[in-house]
Amino acid sequence: MKLNIRLIALLLSLIMVLAIFASCDTDFGKTPETEQNADNTTEPVSDETEPPASAERTAFDLIVSGEAAVKIIRPENMTSDDPAVASAVKIRNKIEDITGVKITMADDFKKSTESYDDTTVEILVGPTRHPQVAEAIKDLKYGDFAVKAVGNKIVVFGFTESAMTHAANQFTKILGEYFDESAAEVNLTVPVEALNVSGTHSSSKELSILPVVDGATFSATYQSNLACDEIIVSDVTAEEYNAYITKLEGEGYTKYTSNDMSGNLFTTLYNKDYTLNVGFYKPYEECRIIMEPYGEETLPVRAEDNKYTAVTTSQVTMIGCEYKDSKGSYVGNGLTLLFRLADGRFVIVDGSFNRAENANTLANIIAEQAKDYATGKNIKIAAWFVSHSHGDHNGALNGQTSIFKRFTVERVIANFMTDAERERSMTSSYSGNWSSGEGGGDDSTRNAAAALGADFVVCHVGQQFHFADTVFEILYTVESYGPTVVNALNTSTILVRAITTDDKGNSTTTMVMGDVTGPAMAICNKMYGKDMRSQIVQVAHHGYTTWGNDSAMATGYKHMAPEIVLWPQGANAFPSYKEKSYNKVLWDATNKNFQQLYVAGWVGSQYIVPLPYNLDTNSIISLPKTQG
Repeated sequence: MKLNIRLIALLLSLIMVLAIFASCDTDFGKTPETEQNADNTTEPVSDETEPPASAERTAFDLIVSGEAAVKIIRPENMTSDDPAVASAVKIRNKIEDITGVKITMADDFKKSTESYDDTTVEILVGPTRHPQVAEAIKDLKYGDFAVKAVGNKIVVFGFTESAMTHAANQFTKILGEYFDESAAEVNLTVPVEALNVSGTHSSSKELSILPVVDGATFSATYQSNLACDEIIVSDVTAEEYNAYITKLEGEGYTKYTSNDMSGNLFTTLYNKDYTLNVGFYKPYEECRIIMEPYGEETLPVRAEDNKYTAVTTSQVTMIGCEYKDSKGSYVGNGLTLLFRLADGRFVIVDGSFNRAENANTLANIIAEQAKDYATGKNIKIAAWFVSHSHGDHNGALNGQTSIFKRFTVERVIANFMTDAERERSMTSSYSGNWSSGEGGGDDSTRNAAAALGADFVVCHVGQQFHFADTVFEILYTVESYGPTVVNALNTSTILVRAITTDDKGNSTTTMVMGDVTGPAMAICNKMYGKDMRSQIVQVAHHGYTTWGNDSAMATGYKHMAPEIVLWPQGANAFPSYKEKSYNKVLWDATNKNFQQLYVAGWVGSQYIVPLPYNLDTNSIISLPKTQG
């Protein structure tokens, strides 16, 4: 019985299928490939049915019936005083003030295995990593701002601090315009058409002449110096960096120099208005663009322009600075290094305290070393490097300027952080390091340069200054550290490497560290590594604290592995610091190159190292001076 029922059901099903095919125009078993149109033409017919296009968003419902329907997202790893964070807080407060509804705020952190949710309605404030931000700002320049709707996101963005603040102000104004406080229910709906605001904020006009780096992610802007603005972008390749240099040339900039330092690429360009120093920081996949008003002094001295006649031998002299203060206490720090070049000119690093004794000692040593070929104004100082604005480093230049008017000073080279950035940084854990002491900062050093008739030059990472037989390379300035809040003023110290080469091709590298800190050295270790090898090393910060990263300082010294160590310290304090772990690596068994260590000592002491230096053919001249 069961078998017959199944058989009957099967026969009925077959009859129905045959009836369906009989009613079709299409031949049985044949898949239709074309469809007849009204004009008797045919066109392919897809075997898939496309879903209808979704309706395009026309408005954002931010508050619905007294409930939040939106979240505010700001970039992660930013402090509360960062412009993006401050702007996000301003937007949140505005919504809460006008609606009375609490809004959630979060950062853009996500795991590498995760992706952002494009379906959620969010207000993206600042340089978050959402793809909608990149889309919203792709046609902007580096001084611009935007309030734009992209998909389900509202992007509120400004490249500079003032532009970011302006964008947030524009958006909060829009929120106020579209909230109806008289309505029975609490709703806040903003039409998409209101979210299409962009332009250049007045205080960012200079940066708005710069095109963006294609393919890069904007990170921050930073006023790295009184005269310089810095733009930092990430996720950059060397190819994208080179393409950006070409892009700048296409917009009228002239390439002046280009350097490759351990795979980090640096280019200086200029036009009639601005000089650009553009760096590719290879380990960080970053591009840093530094912009300053153009002047001849903004261009470094190139190798091809460095023509000279040798009149003497080259050498570097470390001059002692120790003295007793009014209370009879020993003051043992301070730094004075003096390079004599083959063409008879000099390069000074720092110069120590604002004391007539220190300044006169330096001036008299210069005159003595030049006596065989020049006197008075014919004695030329090609460059006076000021490592940072502590008074034991720039005191003599700033406070005893008149003593050096007997010479011709061609340029003063420095890179000081701004007063505003200094004030922001003074709240750090090392607040006691922030006194400018006797020397003052940017303004006083600029004034000293003007009084000497010298150009004031702001140096930048990757630049090379060619003076006779020695090239001075800039490995680090505060531009490499910002926008991270500087932990100690010493972290703003410039790091200079001097390479002296004779006519036979023999070279000696001298690493001039000033008061470079461990946090700064961590950056240099990553960028240059073992390429920091140097035959002569000046001990950083007189051998004192590293300001928070002993291991990075030790690693840096291991990379340098010097034969000769110059320690800018008084003999009275030196024993207290020679056993510090980060100092010992300069001469312990791990440094197979080590040969000699010299401590600067009492004011007027001299240790003169011939350049290039060769232990077999040269001897270091020691002229120690006992305390008075």
